[in-house]
Amino acid sequence: MDAGLAAVLGALAGAVATTAAALATGWSAREQAKITARGEHRRQRRDARQAVYEEFITTAAAQERHAALFFLAPVPTDQETFDLALRGSGNTDAEALWQESHRLWTELLKLSTRVKLAGPRMMSEAATAVCECSHHVVDSLMTVDNGLIGGEPISARFEEGRERWMKLDDAVDEFIEKARLALDDDGTY
Repeated sequence: MDAGLAAVLGALAGAVATTAAALATGWSAREQAKITARGEHRRQRRDARQAVYEEFITTAAAQERHAALFFLAPVPTDQETFDLALRGSGNTDAEALWQESHRLWTELLKLSTRVKLAGPRMMSEAATAVCECSHHVVDSLMTVDNGLIGGEPISARFEEGRERWMKLDDAVDEFIEKARLALDDDGTY
């Protein structure tokens, strides 16, 4: 082989190696940009989820506390002890107690739509469970006053309401635990 052909082949090999290195570098840079973009997207999505989860938890906890102030009182056996439980909860009458609970439940329903849109599915299911328990508490607060329904004694309706309030408390705790899991998910599994 003469020196001229060897020089051309050497130059050609150098050009191919340089081109391959440039292509590999370009591909690597593009893949790194994709990874960075996916990471930023996940961070933004996580931040948005966290904000809506926090708002939902705050509202659910407010309703749970509102009901707790009433349901942690001694079980009323007559209208007088019922009125004492109402005053102890910071309410002047059963209507005021029910109205605030209903307002908080309505707010939870609105927020649950945002939770469902933010995802994932387990959070949608957890939000639905909290809303259902919240609605049961509202129903109990509406019917616990002897003047609103007859037949069953105040104490029995109060006990049923207390059980529903405890289920709401459990549902809120479950939502919080699932929110932690959802926010910790980095998408690697």
